Amino acid sequence: MTSGRINTFPELMAAARSLKKPRMAVAAAGEDTVIASVAHATREALITPVLVGVADDIRRIGAQHGLDTGALDIIDVANPVEACAAAVRLVHEGDAELVMKGLVSTKEFIRAILHQEFGMRRGRPLSHVAAIESPDQSRFILMTDSGINIRPRFNRKIAILHNALFVAKVLGFAVPKVAVLAAVEKVELPAMPATLDAELLRRMGESGKFGDCIIDGPMSMDNVLDSHTAEIKGRTSPVTGKADIIIVPDIETGNAMYKTIRYLARREIAGFVVGATAPVIVTSRSDSAITKLYSIALGVLASRYQSSAKPTSPR
Repeated sequence: MTSGRINTFPELMAAARSLKKPRMAVAAAGEDTVIASVAHATREALITPVLVGVADDIRRIGAQHGLDTGALDIIDVANPVEACAAAVRLVHEGDAELVMKGLVSTKEFIRAILHQEFGMRRGRPLSHVAAIESPDQSRFILMTDSGINIRPRFNRKIAILHNALFVAKVLGFAVPKVAVLAAVEKVELPAMPATLDAELLRRMGESGKFGDCIIDGPMSMDNVLDSHTAEIKGRTSPVTGKADIIIVPDIETGNAMYKTIRYLARREIAGFVVGATAPVIVTSRSDSAITKLYSIALGVLASRYQSSAKPTSPR
């Protein structure tokens, strides 16, 4: 779908603007940064929003951000859990092409996504994929999973990697370089079972199980981000210092990475949940409006890619 690799947030925005606007349902939309990001995304012609929540709050906050709510579809639902169900049902019934979480817990939102009757199940596991900037801010690195899978077993990590490779395709990565993160660079059992998972994923990559990509692991974070450090340690690989995808061992690692990048490094992030029938925009309630905007833009790209190409199923 992309004409080349997307490396920066301005390029991401430009690519999303070039596409036909999808309808995006927003669950429990009456929150300041959510409305701010929706207003910005609407002005940028990224989406046509459908706002689900307390209508009076949506109109009041929308006016503060210059959003013409009179021209939008607003569905008045007071209860946040019911708002999630209503927003997800819109996607289920084909009335929206992606969905975004507003002022509601991730647990309740994902519960609606997975609902047997009206949800967005696709027969594959969900995982969160975040696009972060490389240390020199020259390219995107994808990091997964910081928000859905708590302590994934090996088979779930296979699905998590497949989901990340899908996002890499959306962004135009030709041959993604995948680093499977651990604290050390060799298998250490029984103390560090994540190291064995990393080794097995690397072997699967070498055998072609994941298609056209390069996988290395276990790798510590310094080797992932800095090739000079890797050389000092005697670790040479096409992935060292050049990783396109980082697979973290558990949610604690991923969540700490996400928030360290966001609050200590002061970098913006884009991210969404992959594996459902449509992109699911899940950001932290404390994320900035611009992080939410970039996440919408990434979701728009994924929505168009997903509708035009049949994704690879986990093996």
